[in-house]
Amino acid sequence: MDKTDQTAIDGSALELNRTEKTVEAVLRVASMALSITGLVIMIKNSISNDFGSLSYSNLGAFMYLVIANGVCAAYSLLSALAILALPCPISKVQVRTLFLLDQVVTYVVLAAGAVSAETVYLAYYGNIPITWSSACDSYGIFCHKALISIVFTFVVSLLYMLLSLISSYRLFSRFEAP
Repeated sequence: MDKTDQTAIDGSALELNRTEKTVEAVLRVASMALSITGLVIMIKNSISNDFGSLSYSNLGAFMYLVIANGVCAAYSLLSALAILALPCPISKVQVRTLFLLDQVVTYVVLAAGAVSAETVYLAYYGNIPITWSSACDSYGIFCHKALISIVFTFVVSLLYMLLSLISSYRLFSRFEAP
């Protein structure tokens, strides 16, 4: 048994190889880029026509989407830098912290995408039983841009689900249970 295996078994530290660090950093940078893209599309999403003006800031779900994408982008950048800069071996506390924060960001971004998708669905199809008509008939380009932003957000959610699996694997397979 070599030194890396022994430190993983006794729970004190974990050696990350270069490939592992690179893959994780690339996933985090990709999620940052997609979060920023979704955020920018939504922030620039506004329309003014005969029916009135509409902006992302008029809808709470879209404001939450912008905030969640901003938080995700900032965390992705910081965590990518941390992964690359962390000295090897990485401690159990650092692994647990990354795992916990990855979980939080995953659920925040997934919730933002879900609530925004529901809002766009109602905007496209309305709710006939309560006589709520479709808004996208009047604000089509706004709905289309919102939908694109939501797609980016769901891709970020998928990337963070993968990152959560990686961090949970790292934590639960390489360290002993408490």
